[in-house]
Amino acid sequence: MDNIFFRTIGKIVDIFWINILTLICSLPVVTAGAAITAMFYNLVRMADNDEGALTRGFFRVFKENFKKATKIWLVILLLLIVFGGNLFLVRIGIMDGYGALETASMAVLCVLLGIILMVSVYIFVLLGRYENTAMKTVKNAALLAVAYLPKSLCMLVILFFPVALMTLSNYFLYFWFAYGLAFPAYFISMLMVPILRETEPKEEESHELENI
Repeated sequence: MDNIFFRTIGKIVDIFWINILTLICSLPVVTAGAAITAMFYNLVRMADNDEGALTRGFFRVFKENFKKATKIWLVILLLLIVFGGNLFLVRIGIMDGYGALETASMAVLCVLLGIILMVSVYIFVLLGRYENTAMKTVKNAALLAVAYLPKSLCMLVILFFPVALMTLSNYFLYFWFAYGLAFPAYFISMLMVPILRETEPKEEESHELENI
């Protein structure tokens, strides 16, 4: 049973279950931040081959980070609504006839939305992994997103992969319900693991600092 085939099937099932938990816990919308935090906590551990009890771990992190994650999520949601709404208005022709200004507005709004999404991924990963204030978590997330910009851009592409699939066919909507959140988040977590390893102090260094 401990071969690559059964391990792969086991991960696919686990990702499916994490996706279901995340969708259910995100239904009130307000709770989505805590749900995404719990999702990334499990997926990062899975990508790092440090798996534990998925359901228990999910709800533990969900509960522990609920207040902080919800506050940050509401700010992120507001920003997404504001910039996304403006992009929609420009897209449907509210600035028809402005030529270059219309194109520039769309470009700026797309870049701002991309930055928000990139930083948000790091925020939710850090929330579930470290104890810190909300402001420091956001600051560290922004610094990591810039420091590892090529990987951050790859994460953004992966994030939109299910959306791209759904534009090709409505059948991919079923894929989204089964894997649409957790599946791309797992591949993002695979990119995140080496970043976390590089930025976390090694045990030897941590022990030396404690003795100083």
